[in-house]
Amino acid sequence: MMTPTPMLASALRGPVQLPTGAAFDTKFAHEWALEEKLDGHRCLVQLHEGEVSAWSRPQAGHGGVALTRALPAEMREVLRTLPTGLYDGELVATSGKSWDVVRKTAHTIFVAFDILRIVDLDLTQAPYTLRRSTLLDALRMLPSKQDRVSTVTSNAPTWAQVQAIWSRGGEGAIVKRLASTYQPGVRSPDWLKVKAVHAATLQVIGFEAGKSGPYSALQLRDATGHVTTVKTPDRTTLTEIAANPDAYVGRHVVIQFQERTPTGHYRHGRFDHFAGPAEVMTVPPAGQRTR
Repeated sequence: MMTPTPMLASALRGPVQLPTGAAFDTKFAHEWALEEKLDGHRCLVQLHEGEVSAWSRPQAGHGGVALTRALPAEMREVLRTLPTGLYDGELVATSGKSWDVVRKTAHTIFVAFDILRIVDLDLTQAPYTLRRSTLLDALRMLPSKQDRVSTVTSNAPTWAQVQAIWSRGGEGAIVKRLASTYQPGVRSPDWLKVKAVHAATLQVIGFEAGKSGPYSALQLRDATGHVTTVKTPDRTTLTEIAANPDAYVGRHVVIQFQERTPTGHYRHGRFDHFAGPAEVMTVPPAGQRTR
């Protein structure tokens, strides 16, 4: 069979796109539901005649990786109690951080948040509300004291909920249109992710080649000496850098990122703008440019 492809959410962030406070409450007051966005590994699980199959989300044009053997035996036993079907969710560690999911000692949970098929009934064209109620009915088949399969809460969206998730270190929220169908492989505006965004100013020390040529990514260093890269934002900037790359070495860039990992990595870092004088922080000398 073909590997299932999950539906994806569109980003809702930044001062223009992301309303806050009462404006958020007003925008999503009707026809939307809010779920917490979990920090784990996307996972689709198929149950068929008592057999469990699982796949990751496809990456960079490749098909999803089989995750069946990566699921703990105890989790697979619990999953076998669910009705035949295809479930969408997240494989998460109890620590709440995606980098812990792959640790052999981590206690992982499959958190189901959608269902694409139950028995022989295709639910992808059914609205979110029907899929949600069907999923909850299926999860009632789970053993009462198990701790390997769960789900997220689904509530009317409020900005207070988003702030509560951020305040306890959560990644963010997903707001989903109640009438939305399930669109495999589509990054849909019917699902919107609301993520916390931080900013940092780093210095350009070089470039990395890629599909867009020798200046596809900017190599950056922060005040602590940590080096990271972000994609060069657009064709215009690529052309300008190519005309005089040395002029860009030593300049400062403001990036947006989700959080810093324990190793200092800027998670989901992306170029925002070249920094002005007031935004420039003291960093070590750029040194020799690398490619």
